[in-house]
Amino acid sequence: MTIDAAPTASCFAVPSAPVDARITDTLVGTRRLMRLVLRRDRARLSLWVVGLVGLMAVSARSIASLYETPGQIRTYVDTVGDNPALVMFAGPGYGFDDATVGAILVNETSLWVALAAALMNVFLVVRHTRTEEDTERLDLVGSLVVGRHAPAAATLLVAGMANLAVAVGCTVAAIAFGFATAGSIALGASIGLTGLAFGAASAAGAQVASTGRSALGASVGLVGLAFVVRGIGDVAAPALSWSTPFGWGLGVRAFAGERWWTLLGLVGFAIGLFVFAVWLSARRDLGSGLLSQHTGPATASPSTRRPLGLAVRIQRVVFVGWAVGIVAAGLVYGSLADEIEAMVADNPELADYFAGAGGATLAESYLATTMQMMALVIGGYAISATLRTRHGEIRGTAESMLATPLTRWWWAGSTLVVATVTSLLLVGVAGLTIGMSYAASVGDWSEIGTMMVAASSVAPTVLVLIGVATMLFGWVPRATVAAWGVLAFVAIVTLFGPVLRLPDWVVDLSPLARMSAVPAEDWNTTSVVVMMVVAAALVAVGLVGFARRDLATG
Repeated sequence: MTIDAAPTASCFAVPSAPVDARITDTLVGTRRLMRLVLRRDRARLSLWVVGLVGLMAVSARSIASLYETPGQIRTYVDTVGDNPALVMFAGPGYGFDDATVGAILVNETSLWVALAAALMNVFLVVRHTRTEEDTERLDLVGSLVVGRHAPAAATLLVAGMANLAVAVGCTVAAIAFGFATAGSIALGASIGLTGLAFGAASAAGAQVASTGRSALGASVGLVGLAFVVRGIGDVAAPALSWSTPFGWGLGVRAFAGERWWTLLGLVGFAIGLFVFAVWLSARRDLGSGLLSQHTGPATASPSTRRPLGLAVRIQRVVFVGWAVGIVAAGLVYGSLADEIEAMVADNPELADYFAGAGGATLAESYLATTMQMMALVIGGYAISATLRTRHGEIRGTAESMLATPLTRWWWAGSTLVVATVTSLLLVGVAGLTIGMSYAASVGDWSEIGTMMVAASSVAPTVLVLIGVATMLFGWVPRATVAAWGVLAFVAIVTLFGPVLRLPDWVVDLSPLARMSAVPAEDWNTTSVVVMMVVAAALVAVGLVGFARRDLATG
């Protein structure tokens, strides 16, 4: 006997409703989906908001104490204002013609906090739109009374709430440390609206891309492209900067005669891109993108038939992107080392910040601090690469692969090997580029070797972060976001420990604080060995935990 099943309809299918259907019908269920997004991302968003506001607060306190006199402010402007490399990475220096400490705060923090806010929005939006389609959870949501555009609208509204929290928090932090109220409001609003604009751009990208991974890659690439275009514009063609949200955000000129109308431009960016995303979503089927996915060869290459080769293939594009960024940053930071004495000539507080122990020069202390900062950046890559295992588990690919004779140790270990090797390569690239740039500026090529030693001194810290991520994945997979919290803690201790006057026992919890600050300090073999043993133990514990637990796809 044959039973004919009635066809089912999803509210996410290409609409066949009358043309005069109200837009509100496509937003049914938005409020409930907002609660769901907040429930699922409460930990991630809390870390992002607290981290961004904390960074602004610590920076505001530090800058307010370092640049207290007009002479100190003028020395900063004279050293930084005309350097094309710093303009590329910090902004055009609005207000430097009549500089105040507020202009320095904007130049030192605004662009980087806005960049972090943009990434927060990209990850949030892609995760709750395109990635939800890949995992087919959106099919379950769509079987309920939910409008077609409700998931995207709910995600953008939550992103707006997170950006509002960041904007208000940054504003309050700046005001609390004595910065002008109007400039502080402009600074906070520009950061929040810049992030929201990129969130809307990610919503549009999610409609075009064929997978969540490609949507994330394209959205992050768009952020990077906008950053580069803005930098080129600020250096050579100011009009070009206004083609990006970063340019509009900096264009508010916080603490330099605020131009509030530029904030309307950011609002227009966000609204226009979201409307564009809605228009695109009505022209595709659920689970597909406007750009068809490349099918690839009929059979896999011999290398990708093995777990290690597949892990390399998955990570290679991301690694190349990070490597390009590390090279660019290394060349800039290395070129500035020869100018550090001029930068602190009239600023004893800044000189104390870079002061080295044991008779180290200011340049050596600066290079050691720069290498530590690069280690923190690379630590972010290391955690992300390590947690590719968790992504595979959530998306179900781990279940498919482990249904074969492949063991859990080989599957997770392959990703771990790739994450470790590529992270160490990035550390080496950082040391090499900083050393080459500094050596070229001072004419002493032995500095390349010195910086390679400095790179090897911070490498164990990156390995410890990999170990922490692996341990969390193995035993508490739903808490792997805590690995980012560990990185944030290490960053705060490293960059702002002296400013915050943290107790010694708190500083000692940071693996980076236990490593020698080469070249300002001598190489410490004991610290390197101990940290490598700790990293190996964390990895082993994590792999054992993964072998003993059930797969957790939620």
